[in-house]
Amino acid sequence: MKRILFVDDETMILDGLKRSLHSQRQAWDMKFVTSGNDALSAMAVEPFDVVVTDMKMPNMNGAELLGHIKDRHPRTVRIVLSGHADMEAAMRSVSVSHQFLAKPCDAGALISVVHRACNLESLLREPSLQEALGSIVELPVLPRVYKALTVALAKEDVDIREVGGIVEQDAAIAAKILQLVNSAFFGLGREIVDLRQATAYLGATTIRDLVLSFEMFREFEGAVKYSGFSVEREQSHSLLTARVARRLLDDKLAADQAFLAAMLHDVGKLVLATRLGEPFQKILRAGAGIERPFHKVEEEILGVSHAEIGAYLLGLWGMSYPVVEAVAYHHHPGRVEGQSEFGVLGATHVSDFLVREHDESLSDAVELDEQFLQALGVAEKLTEWRAIVAEEVGAEHEIA
Repeated sequence: MKRILFVDDETMILDGLKRSLHSQRQAWDMKFVTSGNDALSAMAVEPFDVVVTDMKMPNMNGAELLGHIKDRHPRTVRIVLSGHADMEAAMRSVSVSHQFLAKPCDAGALISVVHRACNLESLLREPSLQEALGSIVELPVLPRVYKALTVALAKEDVDIREVGGIVEQDAAIAAKILQLVNSAFFGLGREIVDLRQATAYLGATTIRDLVLSFEMFREFEGAVKYSGFSVEREQSHSLLTARVARRLLDDKLAADQAFLAAMLHDVGKLVLATRLGEPFQKILRAGAGIERPFHKVEEEILGVSHAEIGAYLLGLWGMSYPVVEAVAYHHHPGRVEGQSEFGVLGATHVSDFLVREHDESLSDAVELDEQFLQALGVAEKLTEWRAIVAEEVGAEHEIA
């Protein structure tokens, strides 16, 4: 049974939550407290799987509470449920929470968010890995991208299209911006998966707050020192893979989701490089000089691969299910049951394979699931898709 802790200084709010969540009493062990101190005391006795807290509370606000929980109980999923959706509150919550929900919140929506958070354990069952990933609220940015973004944001007449183009070049910035724009803070009522659209919606001021004032993104340091691993090369591969994936689907929403999933498909490697340095070096050493997919070496050493690690983190951050699923299974699309058409997962898998096939400098070979493509009736499109890769590579060289 999952343990869920609800924190709000208004007893009427808590009473309302008790009534609306009554149907979950067989699945959840729920506790309701009226202060941050009471929440920490309860967690000291026995940690909770999920904490849902208000932001504006006396003595200890929600951001401060979640900061303590992040440090003491990193495996706990941290969710803000607040009626005070001002920019300052949103920024504070981004630095310590996984997701942001706005009051009033439909009981069904709250139940869905909590269930999805709890179900992420199926991707990553190792407690030490859950703990390491649970503490992550930001990822480092490539120095080249960070500098380009700060220069663009420092201009008096900021060109938001230029900012959007820079954002598309870095998985860390992309993930955090999409996490914010799709949070309940903005109450859009629809999901935004197009990065340039998300950047335009947030505007230069909010982006500047994220990147500069709150230091959500830090320049990459650790992974560039690893022999046999280049962050620049990985990011370049991800961006090219994303451009190819977008072109493999006709539906606009699916194409945008495929772009995002392909851009983030290897974000688990960045997590490994920055947060799990010792096992990552072991993986690099074990995989050096052998023609075997990198993810298989990871599975032998860690029990999981960067695919599951990346998907777990993105799921915590509230990314849409098609994106999380595509990241989790981009090496093994056939493991997902019930697929009747070539979609986001298929486009991510195929584009990753074809881009790596085209670029001999990428040592991490992957395998194409031909049985999966044949089952969906699209195997004959490989020649057409290889031509798309060649076109995108040519366009990339022209820009360079």
